[in-house]
Amino acid sequence: MQLIGRYSSPFVRRVAVTMQHYGMAYEHHSVMPFGAGRGQVARLNPIARVPVLRLDDGEMLVDSAAILDHLDEVAGPEHALVPANGKARRRVLALLAIALGSNEKLVTALYERHFRPKELWHQPWIEACEGQVRDGYLWLEEQFTGPWFTGQAMSQADLTVAVFWSFGMAKRPGIFAKLACPKLRVLSERLEATPAFKAAPPETEMLSNQLGN
Repeated sequence: MQLIGRYSSPFVRRVAVTMQHYGMAYEHHSVMPFGAGRGQVARLNPIARVPVLRLDDGEMLVDSAAILDHLDEVAGPEHALVPANGKARRRVLALLAIALGSNEKLVTALYERHFRPKELWHQPWIEACEGQVRDGYLWLEEQFTGPWFTGQAMSQADLTVAVFWSFGMAKRPGIFAKLACPKLRVLSERLEATPAFKAAPPETEMLSNQLGN
C-alpha cells in the first residue's frame, strides 16, 4: 500500500499511526496538496486533498475516515480500533465526530491566517472557529474517564485525539496551552511515546509556522 500526504497533516498522521499500530506495511509519499505538490495529489484525488491510500490492486481511497474504515475491516473485529456495531461503535464515532469537527475548525482558522493577507483577515470568523475548538476539546476532556475514552481498551478516539492535540499544540500553542484539558494532554504525551506514534513524526513545514501563538 502507498500512503500519500505529509505527516504534518493530522488527518494523514492518524492514518499512518493506525497503520503502524496494526503492523500494516506501506510506502509513504510525503506530498503537500499545495504548490508544486497539488498536481500530483489531484491526479489521485480530484479535489486534491490528503490523505490518499493506494491499495495493492491500485484502488484509491480518499478521506481519513473512509481509509480508517477499510483498515479496521482488514484488521478484523478483534483488533479494530472502532467497534463493529452497537452502542460501543456509536460511542467511538460520537467522540470522533467532535474531535474531527474541532480539528477542522482549527485548520479553517489557520488557513484564514495563512492564505489571506493580514489586512483581509476576518477576526470575528477566526475567533468563532477557535471558540468551537475550545468547546470541542473541553467536551472531550469531560468525556475522558480513563485509562482510555471507552474504558480499558484503546480506540480510534484515543489515537485521533492524541494526534489532533499534538497538532494543536504545535500550531496554536497559545490556545492549547491555556486549555484546561490535563487528561487530554497526558493522553497525547503517553501515546506520542509509543512506537506507532514515533514511527510517523510530523515533518517540519511552513504552513502556519509563522502565525505565532
